[in-house]
Amino acid sequence: MSSLRLCIVLKVRLPNTPYFRPYLTLPHVYRSVQANLCNTTDDCYPADLIVHQVPAVYINCSDNKCVCTGCFYSTNGYKSCGYKRCWQYVAATHTCEDLRKDQRTAFLLSLFLSFVGAANFYIEQYTLGGLQLAFLVLMPIIIPAIWLIYVFIMLGTSAVCDWSNDVDTIAGYWPLIVSFVLWAMVILMWWVADIVTFAEDLRASGNGCPLRHNL
Repeated sequence: MSSLRLCIVLKVRLPNTPYFRPYLTLPHVYRSVQANLCNTTDDCYPADLIVHQVPAVYINCSDNKCVCTGCFYSTNGYKSCGYKRCWQYVAATHTCEDLRKDQRTAFLLSLFLSFVGAANFYIEQYTLGGLQLAFLVLMPIIIPAIWLIYVFIMLGTSAVCDWSNDVDTIAGYWPLIVSFVLWAMVILMWWVADIVTFAEDLRASGNGCPLRHNL
C-alpha cells in the first residue's frame, strides 16, 4: 500500500520537478524558432542582392526554411542564404559562376608549357608565372654575359675582342657550359615541381580559391 501511494505521489509531482519544466514550454520554444526562420523567399536573400533577382531554383523558402542551392548555401540554421566560397551569382544572366580554376587544365599546362609559366598564369599566380618566363627569356642573355665577364677578367679585353683566337687561348668554354647546365637544371627542377604540385592539387589560384578537382 505504501509503495502504491509512493508511485501515485511521484506521478503527480514529476511534471513539477525542474527536470520536466523545460518540456512544459516546448510549444513556445518551437513557435519562437519558427518565427526566426523565413516566412517568404524574400527573407532568405543575401544582403547585397536585390529581392526577386535570383530565380527560385537557387533561393526559396519552403516549410519556413531557406532552401539554397547552386552558388548559395543555408546559413544561420536555414534562416538565410549566403554565397558559397569561390562562387558568385551573375545577375545579368541569372546564373551561378564557379570561380575555381580547372585542375586538369593547370596540370596539362604545367606538363607541356611550364617553362613559360603557362600553368601559373592560368591560375592567376602571376608572380610565379612571370619568374618562370623571365628565367627562360634571360637565359640566352645572362649565360653568354657570364662567360664574357669571365674571359674579360681572366684574359683582358683583347681576348674578348679577338674571336679568331683558339679556344684554349681564351680559357675555353667551360664557364659557358657550366652556366648553361646549371640554368637548365633549375628550369628542369621547377618543371618537375610544377607537375607534382598540380597533380596533387597543392597550389591555390591567385584569388585564394582551390582548384576544381577533376584530375
